[in-house]
Amino acid sequence: MSLAFYLNIVTGGLLTGLVYGLAALGLALIFNVVGVINLAHGGVLVAGMLAASWVAAARGADPLLALPAVAAGLFVAGFLLQRLVIGRLDGSPESRRLPLMLGIGLMAMNGLVLLAGPNGRAAHPPNAADALSAGPLLFDRLELRAALIALMVTAVLVFFFNVSRTGKALRACADSPFGARVAGLDVARLRAVAFGLGAAVTGTAGCLLAQIGPVRPALAPGHALTAFVIVLIGGLGSVEGALFGGLAVGVAEALGDTLLGPDLKSLPGCLLALLILLWRPGGFAAVTSSETAE
Repeated sequence: MSLAFYLNIVTGGLLTGLVYGLAALGLALIFNVVGVINLAHGGVLVAGMLAASWVAAARGADPLLALPAVAAGLFVAGFLLQRLVIGRLDGSPESRRLPLMLGIGLMAMNGLVLLAGPNGRAAHPPNAADALSAGPLLFDRLELRAALIALMVTAVLVFFFNVSRTGKALRACADSPFGARVAGLDVARLRAVAFGLGAAVTGTAGCLLAQIGPVRPALAPGHALTAFVIVLIGGLGSVEGALFGGLAVGVAEALGDTLLGPDLKSLPGCLLALLILLWRPGGFAAVTSSETAE
């Protein structure tokens, strides 16, 4: 196989990796602020994928038309879930919170199976050209569009957390819940906002992924595993880490799919995560922070 073939494989992996990184940001956001591992992450991602596919199937329209409604609906659902259910266990030991999150994750996945059935579907926009060329490189139009939107959403999140009062309050809550309470912040409400925002970001990534791959509820555990691997590689609490982890896993999966086959495409990403954790347990974020300190 030629060098151009592998360059195109890597390019496709980088584009998909940007969407993966956005999905991982949703997972990391909830963990950093709320302090729980969202085991329903895969279900939330697939919910966004299914919504996009339903819009495409029912109206023959662009699946991205579902994105605003999906983001808003998942934000409200996540906000209420944290406020009414998960928040009641704030301060409880992990042995109580983890079974709750596991139950929520199982309910989400099985609920999607009841709603959508086990069969897959595609959500490709009508009249979408196959590829754009730039010399030897070929860019899938749908992958390129999904990657650019993921990058824009990530930029908006960076602006939100660094400029807005709510974003700064969320960062303070993540750094020190006790200090946030002393400063007069409503930590319970901020945690609900963080859970809703994390769910909305994850659902947005799901809408984007629906354009470039199969859509079925059985994919939820696999997508959740991918997000966990990205977070391990990139490190918690770092937008740059999530992007780096997403790009690394996207390329690793693309090469694994080509060289090892679809059934083993996740293996290179998992091995990469293992190597990075052995080298730097804090992930990519720990590497960049240590370099900055020096």
